[in-house]
Amino acid sequence: MPVSAPFPVAFNGSVDRFVVTMGNRIIVTTQNGGVFGHDINGNTVGLGFAFGGSKVAFNGAVDRFVATMGNRIMVFTQNGSVFGHDVSGNTIGNGFGFAGSKVAFNGAVDRFVATMGNRIMVFTQNGSVFGHDVSGNTIGNGFGFAGSKVAFNGAVDRFVVTMGNRIIVITQDGKVFGHDVDGNTIGPGFAFGGSKVAFNGSFDRFVITVGNRIIVTTQDGGVFAHDVNGNTIGPAFPMNFVLSHFTFASDISAANRNRTLDRHRFALTRFSACNNLSAQEKQKLHQAYDRAIHHTTNNEAGVNASATVGGSQLNVNFGVLFPQGDEEISQTLIHEMMHCAGFTHPKRRDAPAGQSCANPNPAVFDCPGDNGVYYGTPPLRAEFCIAGDQSDVLRRLRNKSADESCMIDEKGVATLHTTASP
Repeated sequence: MPVSAPFPVAFNGSVDRFVVTMGNRIIVTTQNGGVFGHDINGNTVGLGFAFGGSKVAFNGAVDRFVATMGNRIMVFTQNGSVFGHDVSGNTIGNGFGFAGSKVAFNGAVDRFVATMGNRIMVFTQNGSVFGHDVSGNTIGNGFGFAGSKVAFNGAVDRFVVTMGNRIIVITQDGKVFGHDVDGNTIGPGFAFGGSKVAFNGSFDRFVITVGNRIIVTTQDGGVFAHDVNGNTIGPAFPMNFVLSHFTFASDISAANRNRTLDRHRFALTRFSACNNLSAQEKQKLHQAYDRAIHHTTNNEAGVNASATVGGSQLNVNFGVLFPQGDEEISQTLIHEMMHCAGFTHPKRRDAPAGQSCANPNPAVFDCPGDNGVYYGTPPLRAEFCIAGDQSDVLRRLRNKSADESCMIDEKGVATLHTTASP
């Protein structure tokens, strides 16, 4: 049975190898053949889920391209063989070999593969474009398209995708060019007006299309979109992640609920690529986010929030926490979610009189960044994932350390205390 999790999209570095779309669904294929999906509803990216059934494209470099055609995933190998998997709901069917012609078997000469309707398109280094019509499980002979060359500028041309009967080429600096396809003829290239797309170098990792929308996924799992109107590309906007399984007590206002969810989403996009947490720690935090976390109001003076270690309830003091700003909200939420994930820490040891974190002494007292018995624990390290640029993270966390500490009582309730004024 598929397991849902509110993951950002393709945030696992080289583990996530291919990203394609199927209708309104983003499909991520990993190095070991695992396949994960996210349904898109409007401007919202749905919960991640694992497909059941067969693995896909698990043969390493042998499997060179992955594309989709209708409800079918297609895998193109280095030697030109093509394999398919029919997708039914959230289940991937067994792989099968297509009969007929080989596709894209010329090594580095064949640079991009895309689909347009029931047609496979292969784009070569010199800009030539070849097609194969697919009928059932048989691939037709290759043919050369007439007309314009496409994406012939080497590494300058970084992505090639299709949108309806249009080929879209995106360059390293974010410029976007199009070619309309009429039958077996490719029209002359034209430059799109409007916004640039995917111009952040390697940080922008995959580009896909859904309907008339270009979608860019980043290294840290963020998803940004551009709506295309005719020959004009709209400004980029971040797509939202849902946490629809999170619940809130009836006394929590819509504004506080929405801001809490927004800060949870921000935490999700930050910790996925955070080096301060191990893979196992991230996995446990993801599992906590997968649970139905219930939110209540905590009215205790001098408290940001509290949660029971291993529990599924987060108690937020909106009047104290929210005036401290978005960064502190996300730091508090991720700290308490780490407690929900089962992580603990000892009581913080304060500096003796005459000593301070300006001159840390981990053997005697605790300071941010000392990797000691308090700040070296997962809940405290998780806060580093939120605190902006690494160059000033330590300074900022040290500045607030005098005002804030977390204590776990005998019942396992972890309460984040603060002296910050509301």
